[in-house]
Amino acid sequence: MPEQDATTNLDETVRRFIMRYGDDALGEAQRRMRELVDAGDTDGAETWRRVAAAIAAVHTGAGRRGKKLH
Repeated sequence: MPEQDATTNLDETVRRFIMRYGDDALGEAQRRMRELVDAGDTDGAETWRRVAAAIAAVHTGAGRRGKKLH
């Protein structure tokens, strides 16, 4: 079940991020990812890469089927 927990956490993070930053959510997630890359935190950067990809999917309507994130 850890994979399901990770998916649930990602969905919740994306939902909250979109609620907080609106149209700027993708850019903000990408900014955080770049900060972590610059700091050498590859695990953290990968997490924010996944967040940014999920936000982009929501904005393009390509989100996971049956998942309402906002």
